Amino acid sequence: MENKKLKYIVEALFDKPIDDKELLVNRKKQLEHLNKIAYFQPMGIFGVCGETGVGKTTTLNFINAENAKRLYILITEKDSKEVIIGDFLYKLSLLEINSKNKKVRKLATEARDFILNEMSYNTSYGGGVSFAANVSYEKSINNKKRFNIYSVKEYIDNLLSLLIEEYGKVLIIIDELDKEKKEEVLNILDSLKSVLFKENIITIVSLPFSIYREYSNDRMRWNESGNLENIFKDMVFLEPLTSEDIKKMILKRIKEYPDYFEMDALDEIATFSDGNPRDALWIAQQVVLFNTDKNKITKELVKKGIRRIISQNLNNSLSFTDIQKTILKELAKEPVDRTTLVKRLEKKVKRQTVYTYINRMKDEGIILEKSGILYLPSKIKYYVEIL
Repeated sequence: MENKKLKYIVEALFDKPIDDKELLVNRKKQLEHLNKIAYFQPMGIFGVCGETGVGKTTTLNFINAENAKRLYILITEKDSKEVIIGDFLYKLSLLEINSKNKKVRKLATEARDFILNEMSYNTSYGGGVSFAANVSYEKSINNKKRFNIYSVKEYIDNLLSLLIEEYGKVLIIIDELDKEKKEEVLNILDSLKSVLFKENIITIVSLPFSIYREYSNDRMRWNESGNLENIFKDMVFLEPLTSEDIKKMILKRIKEYPDYFEMDALDEIATFSDGNPRDALWIAQQVVLFNTDKNKITKELVKKGIRRIISQNLNNSLSFTDIQKTILKELAKEPVDRTTLVKRLEKKVKRQTVYTYINRMKDEGIILEKSGILYLPSKIKYYVEIL
């Protein structure tokens, strides 16, 4: 294949959040709902949840209430509640340091300098001790990164008040929290709740699927409140894409060469992805790079590429016992409920052993469960085929 065409296709399949609405697939309803939240809600923290790679950042990119000032903030410092709030103030001040509003610009500059001075003081203090002790002490201080929390909160409150005065309403987008563990996410949001729960401040946060599941449980409890319900006013869940959506997504990206992938090759890519756009783009790009001498990608080339990747990656990271292999091979035939699976295997494996392994492999993400039905992720199914 000529290099110009190959370069276009590989770049088009590169996994990154999009900002061209023409490339967006099957997120219209969720976006409409999120934009309504941003427009109509008077205040509160709201979540966008889904599995990693499902397109949360892309969705966040298109939230833009007509009546609100949009601010995108990425929290990176998470050592303690004080540090989280300090990092939020620093990022907020950087966004407004060149504001046309003189009062906003002045306060944003003061806030930035305050955080930098506090950081400089806390990380450099430690004189009057030996070199070894000094290194240890500075490391300890650096890990804590303590701030005058009352001053930080006052700066945030005053800066947000000025922004509300300037724009009427402020929409704050906080991304990348879906990369954190549940406990860390809760710590971050609990820290920020006190400074963000303010009239005319709408905050929308990207979150992992596990948080959505627990939030739903909290919401459905009768006459009881959960900690997530106390933080979030609502959550929007991004479902995995359908196979048709995955194919449409790829075809939209390589629109100059729509016949490059045969349709059954796209079917195979969609099956492998389990509805995850990131996985679909990754495997499609890998197959292209494996077959730079080909002018068209067929189903057989995709299957060959998948087997090659599964062999290289999973063989080095997964190791199954004979019992696990027996369970996986049975489950690869068709999705079933636990009772049926145990019944089919009881002549080969003890009942309690099957239950124990199912729970263990579920925790590891090797077996999935939906509405009481157990099934295998497509990657694991491909792996089982070559066992």
